[in-house]
Amino acid sequence: MLLEGFSDHFILIPLFMSLTPQLGTVLFLHFVYVIFMALASLKCITRLHSYTKNLSNLSAINNIYHCQEGDIFRDKYSDFCNIHRNFYSKACRASRNKNRLAVVKESINSQRAVRQYCSKTENYLLSSCPTIFVDFLKSKKINRCFFVWSESENKVVASHPELKEIEDWLNDSKNPHYLQHEAIFLAVGMRTNCLLGAFLWKVDRGQACGGIRMTPFTSVEHYLGEGLRLSRRLGVKSALAGLWVSGGKGLILEPKDRQHIQPEFRQKIFYDYGDFLSSLNGCYIAGMDTGVNAFDLFNIHTHTRWVVSGPEDIGGSGNAAAILGKGLLCAMEAALNFLGAGDLSGMKVAIQGAGGIGLAVASGLLDRHAAHVYVTDTSKKSIGDLHDALASKARGRLKVEKVSIGDNAIVGYDCDIFAPCAVGHVLTPETILNIKAKIVCGSANALLASENDTSLLVERDVTYVPEFIPNRMAFVNAANENYGRIYRDPAIERHFDKNWEHSIYYLTQETLKRASEKNITVIEAAYQMADVYIQQKHPLWPDRTKNIIKSLVEGQWHHGQDFWRKRRNFAKSDCT
Repeated sequence: MLLEGFSDHFILIPLFMSLTPQLGTVLFLHFVYVIFMALASLKCITRLHSYTKNLSNLSAINNIYHCQEGDIFRDKYSDFCNIHRNFYSKACRASRNKNRLAVVKESINSQRAVRQYCSKTENYLLSSCPTIFVDFLKSKKINRCFFVWSESENKVVASHPELKEIEDWLNDSKNPHYLQHEAIFLAVGMRTNCLLGAFLWKVDRGQACGGIRMTPFTSVEHYLGEGLRLSRRLGVKSALAGLWVSGGKGLILEPKDRQHIQPEFRQKIFYDYGDFLSSLNGCYIAGMDTGVNAFDLFNIHTHTRWVVSGPEDIGGSGNAAAILGKGLLCAMEAALNFLGAGDLSGMKVAIQGAGGIGLAVASGLLDRHAAHVYVTDTSKKSIGDLHDALASKARGRLKVEKVSIGDNAIVGYDCDIFAPCAVGHVLTPETILNIKAKIVCGSANALLASENDTSLLVERDVTYVPEFIPNRMAFVNAANENYGRIYRDPAIERHFDKNWEHSIYYLTQETLKRASEKNITVIEAAYQMADVYIQQKHPLWPDRTKNIIKSLVEGQWHHGQDFWRKRRNFAKSDCT
């Protein structure tokens, strides 16, 4: 597979040698040179060697070619093939005419083209695979870096000149991801070499807070874009919920070869992230998100205090599934009331996802006398557990079904309310056409594949409740964690009230009402309401988080300096 683009040249070398040995030698040496430059420019000679040293047959090359860097490598490899084919066609014509000088000239021109291309490849940071970006940072001896909004320069400023490409991307007015974010902090894990990130949106309301997500990312642009998008979404969620914290997001690049499922390596990943959080001095407080569990947060907690949502046994807020389900039921009731359709009694509801949230929602619906509850999940165990837990009170009103991964047929189920509580991006232009429910109200993040598709729901006369209104409760639970715990905490219970201006019920109705009156989408209505709250400064600590960020920049954080430590790279002593 690796030699596919050059195979025809091996066949033609004997032909050139038969015409003139010198020309064949030139072609062969040029061929070797091009391959070497291609591999060198991609910085993957060592990586390919480590992959291939234990291979027993060439069929494994195909697996290497489709590794995590496959897409990036394939595009660049194709460019080198084109350069070489161009040389081949010209050299072949010159060889037929026995013009040795022309062949040599074309070889020189082709080598010049290869060198010019290689000089460009390091400018493609955004399109590169994050693991290649980590290699780039290490080659420049950059262990920490940042991109921070500078009020004096009125633009985003990068910590290192080598990162100007990303700085320019962030400052591009056409960039859909960067929307007045305060800072991005990145680091390379000292024990694992994993790419660690913390994204901070507007921080007027307080410290940035948000879960850590550990997933694969196809490119640096994908990694940065997700962090920017999710931190903004959490900022909107926090402002609407009336919390005095701001939007933040932590990202960890999932290591290749599934190293993160190895207990010892996984522990080191979160030790690294704990050290990273400590170095940020509290401007970002981390919690739990996709790919991270409570025990991972416990490991982070052993290296920093700036983490929430840990196990309840050590004072953490634990699993918030029950209150998440309760919040979703409040939003459903608000949407029904807005439509003049009464309450949940007698309603037919389809729930995608039989996990903890799906179980809580299904249980609440049965308690509220729903006529029919249909639940699907890809896990046979989750479906069985939900059925066993609710069968006694369902009395024939519950139907459960195990489905295959990627099966979204439930979107078209004949019901009054569709509640996606499993995965995001369920609502696409294709699936929206199949919706039979009058209300879509779910807890999964990013239900819409694109926010522009909200208008399609309006055209279908489907009332959509933006998920960041009802699914706030895990965030609320975590954000309040440092204030202590109370049984049936009033600070939690008020979110289920119908009259408090930040309650789920009240905001759901206000969002739907504003969208209807102003003829805008519910997403736009929610953002308009959030914009008012986002500008409010923390009543006790105005600009505190901004000052922390400023101190990190001025204190040379990006060069490994921590004012509270006399030595640099404080985690180095236990990285073995």
